Amino acid sequence: MSKADEIKDVVYIHNHLSERYYVAYGIEFKEFVHSLPRPISNMLLLKHKFEESDYHFSTQLDYVEGQQIWSLAEDNVYDYGDFCWVDFDDLSSLDLLEPTELAALLYLGHYKKPLVASFSNKLSNQFAYLAHDDGFSNKTYYRDVYDVKHMISRLVPLKITLLKQKRFSLRRKKVDYPPIPLVLANTLLTLMSDGLLLDFEGMVQTRKDIQIPIYTIGKGIDMDEFYNDRHEYKKQSKLQASLVLNKKELEWTLVE
Repeated sequence: MSKADEIKDVVYIHNHLSERYYVAYGIEFKEFVHSLPRPISNMLLLKHKFEESDYHFSTQLDYVEGQQIWSLAEDNVYDYGDFCWVDFDDLSSLDLLEPTELAALLYLGHYKKPLVASFSNKLSNQFAYLAHDDGFSNKTYYRDVYDVKHMISRLVPLKITLLKQKRFSLRRKKVDYPPIPLVLANTLLTLMSDGLLLDFEGMVQTRKDIQIPIYTIGKGIDMDEFYNDRHEYKKQSKLQASLVLNKKELEWTLVE
């Protein structure tokens, strides 16, 4: 199995609520876009290597729209190295950007932090997605926390489906399991403040249910160190619980 086809079976998320960004390991771009509550209309690519993008002359940056986004999701984004973008509503909005606003976007893509703000009123962007080795170190700004809840709600059943089927094409893929209720997703959001680990590697499936161990392992963790020492982190966790899906009732619960 190639690097592009590997499915990461450990997810770590730590939130910075005051600044509206989340640092994650184990969530790849294709999983991200398929887990959002609504499709992304357009993406302005700040750092990428996607060969099928279009060029915008005014900003001298590439962009993708519509079906191109799904093609990008199926590309080997991990091999891009840096992969940074912001979404935007309408192509005409790119022509409205002032030089200082464009400079701020270039700064955002280069340094993976905002010069002034992560969100542009002219672009009406909902996200600023700033990754290095996509799925390994992702920093994502969310304008609306509802999108975070919805993303994690759909990501969990998507991960189970992908790991079960052992292939990573998401085109026309049917997710076999129901999303996590948003009330429970809100609990997971709260746990992200302490560094939430979703352990699909330790997932247990029985005739009755599916159990996904979860832990809180702290913040400010080096991603290489985290993955290499993940078993030790789990032992030291303040929380040791499981997300449990009852197969008969198709209901999710959190069991401590």
